[in-house]
Amino acid sequence: MNGCHSIETPRGGTGAIAIIRLRSEVLDSVMESLGLGAVPIGALRLCELLGIDSGVIARWSDDSLLLMPHGGAAIVRMISQKLTELGVPITDHPSDPYPEATDEIGSRMLETLAVAASPLAVDLLLDQPRRWGIGHDGHADATVLNRLIKPPIVVAVGRANVGKSSLLNAISGSRVALVADQAGTTRDHVGVAVNLAGLVVHWVDTPGIDERVADDDAVAIAVATVRRAAMVVHCIDARQPEAGLDERIGSAIMGSTPVVRVVTRSDLSDLEVGVLRTSALTGEGIAELVGAIRDGLVPPVVLGDPRPWRFWVD
Repeated sequence: MNGCHSIETPRGGTGAIAIIRLRSEVLDSVMESLGLGAVPIGALRLCELLGIDSGVIARWSDDSLLLMPHGGAAIVRMISQKLTELGVPITDHPSDPYPEATDEIGSRMLETLAVAASPLAVDLLLDQPRRWGIGHDGHADATVLNRLIKPPIVVAVGRANVGKSSLLNAISGSRVALVADQAGTTRDHVGVAVNLAGLVVHWVDTPGIDERVADDDAVAIAVATVRRAAMVVHCIDARQPEAGLDERIGSAIMGSTPVVRVVTRSDLSDLEVGVLRTSALTGEGIAELVGAIRDGLVPPVVLGDPRPWRFWVD
């Protein structure tokens, strides 16, 4: 078999993940012989590694593939020995595991990949060295795509006791907000990172504000949070569809900030109100709401833009 491998992680070091690099001029043939399947350049996936461990494999170039098993010394040693037995001997001269890092875009890509919050960012970032290496006409919308790196703020607003906290729990899949059947339960804002089908957002559940709750502190919290929002989710109780948004909150919404109107507790009313209906109890409309928020913040047309993305901040 034509090829060699090197252990890129420091000898004697410990860590959760190890890096073993395969290099071959006929890498596709070597990968097939090792049972790793096909991996296109710039892609990564989870697979079984020679029947010894499961891990991630990532391909950066025509002749270079990274195996990333668990970092225990015994695992690394067993994989290295197996590779040698299969005709891919070890070399004592580790090579650069990230050839892209030798140029500015590749280096920035690796740094950004380490801090990007959203899963949707991974493939897009990995493809940036290629995109910047070819001719292009302009750039993708960095203002939008940078939301894949730093989670945008999504703020839930509405009258007290309309089910905002229950909605957050349903979306996140866990109990992260205080819930009770009385007005004004959420006395402070509750913020949590939520994965919305690949886009991670910082979701903020504000205190309920309406004429029944005259609380200057609660109003100040809600107003300050809304002013920082990338998107506002206006929650309306299905039993009170005529209830509007308190004018103190409405006036704080910036003119360019999108507002998604959503009916909560749809299981308690059959009334059609012409907006997205959801139920934290039955799950109705939750997936649709998740999609509406994700696509509103990072539209598919921008996500699919083939032009390079200026993803760093000067």
